[in-house]
Amino acid sequence: MGMGLLGWAVSLVIGFVIGGVFFMSIKAQVDYVVQSRGPTWLLPVALYARMAFVAVVLVLTAVFVPPERLAGALLAAVAGVMIARVLVSRMVRGGAVDEEDADGGD
Repeated sequence: MGMGLLGWAVSLVIGFVIGGVFFMSIKAQVDYVVQSRGPTWLLPVALYARMAFVAVVLVLTAVFVPPERLAGALLAAVAGVMIARVLVSRMVRGGAVDEEDADGGD
């Protein structure tokens, strides 16, 4: 796809960072809901902010990545996003197990 090894690596890392930010913001929003802190209007604002973040990333990708490299860059970025998703889900699951142990659960 004409990107070279460096292009694939950079796309993977950028996808990982963007996915990490996206999924950590979801985790923060869920923690906010579970603990019932703050005003309720903040939840839809966070949702729309996350949607705007994704829109900005897609528009910047469409504008700055050359068309012949777009498919490869997005493929590598999606792989990075999936890796970030797995790591965040393991962190969330690990936190839930630790909280159960602190409560005395089995």
